[in-house]
Amino acid sequence: MKKIIFEIETITPMFLAGANQSKAELRAASIKGLLRFWWRALQAEADLDKLRKKEARIFGSSDEGVGGSTFGIRLSNTENVQPVTTRLPNNNQIHAVTFRSQRQNRQIIINILEYLAYGPYNPQRKKLRPYIPENRKFNLILSFNKEQYLSEVLKAMCVFSLFGGLGSRSRNGFGSFCITNYQEAFKDLSENPINNLYDKDVIKAFLNNGSLQSYPAFVNGTKVFKSKLVHQTWDSALAEIGKLYRRIRIGEERLQSNNTVFENKHSYNKRQYIGAPLDPYNENFRSLLDRHAKPYFIKIAKEGEKYRAYILYLPSRYCDGLEKDRNNRSINHSNEDREFTKVCTEFSGFLADNMETVI
Repeated sequence: MKKIIFEIETITPMFLAGANQSKAELRAASIKGLLRFWWRALQAEADLDKLRKKEARIFGSSDEGVGGSTFGIRLSNTENVQPVTTRLPNNNQIHAVTFRSQRQNRQIIINILEYLAYGPYNPQRKKLRPYIPENRKFNLILSFNKEQYLSEVLKAMCVFSLFGGLGSRSRNGFGSFCITNYQEAFKDLSENPINNLYDKDVIKAFLNNGSLQSYPAFVNGTKVFKSKLVHQTWDSALAEIGKLYRRIRIGEERLQSNNTVFENKHSYNKRQYIGAPLDPYNENFRSLLDRHAKPYFIKIAKEGEKYRAYILYLPSRYCDGLEKDRNNRSINHSNEDREFTKVCTEFSGFLADNMETVI
């Protein structure tokens, strides 16, 4: 049996939980589920039935005749991975964002980290859910009883470590981690990025030349951006990119080329495509969908002893399979797909204006 050990180090807080949302819990099953997501993103398979069958062969299924997974997953050396309830870093010079509240009719200062952690962080109660903090180490062990799909699983694990995170708000930069024994863990992967993990040519090797799929995938139009600055701390890196992300969304950032904004403040037609639902307070607006995860993935990466922010954009069609929107109106898929791509192209233009474009 082939066994591969990944030595994991947490970079940003992980809001992990099982059935009990009030308790942080590191679970192998959750990690395997995320590994499925990144494996699927690498396939860019238009035939969903074919995709599901292949996924079931690799990851296992309860369907009759399919059988179990080709590999097992377990955790070890988790003794120091204990949850805490400590407040997130809060330095006004680094983390503060000021805005005017319509509801309270006054200026309010918020911590951008708490803004990004909304959900695990409850602003009304000013309470943070227990989390696994940064700089904790544990081992993730994959044991393969069939090596037929070893390379595919390793490839998924590679992009998972480069762009993904563990737990809630992972697309907002939380749950970021790195693999400290990278060269040893990925020695069987032909695309092993030994020297520069975020090298343009390395990332391009993960791309498919296919068209848009109904799910996020590494296809034509995929974008990767990195912050121009490196930071001494993870929270400073996340604060920089979080503030930029927020400024673009609410129309406070202008393009250098034509001085335009992504969308005016208190307008929401474009913003709903970046993430839904969107039901702004005291506004006559409801987003089209009950839920649509944003197509952007914020990642905080370690570069030596410093930290840099990355943003991955994975294209897709907008809402395949839905006949009605949340307002019970019929969906014109060609129009919505076109609008979704247009909005994301605009948003990516603002990111490119303020960050370095990798691909």
